[in-house]
Amino acid sequence: MAKLPEHSHCENCGDPVPFGEHFCSDTCSEGYAKEERDAKNKDLRFYGILAGVIVIVAIAAYAVRTLMS
Repeated sequence: MAKLPEHSHCENCGDPVPFGEHFCSDTCSEGYAKEERDAKNKDLRFYGILAGVIVIVAIAAYAVRTLMS
């Protein structure tokens, strides 16, 4: 069995890269950064919508409780 030289894999596409490097090209590095930004924005939108829904439910519960009294 042949011994492979020490290497890592590109964090974006998975191609082999020299050990210690994270990306095989600038294109992969930029693509990875864009995916990270998009994922962060998606998370922020989700938590913003979740907070809005919680506020609406709390206001509705307060209104129902107040009207029932």
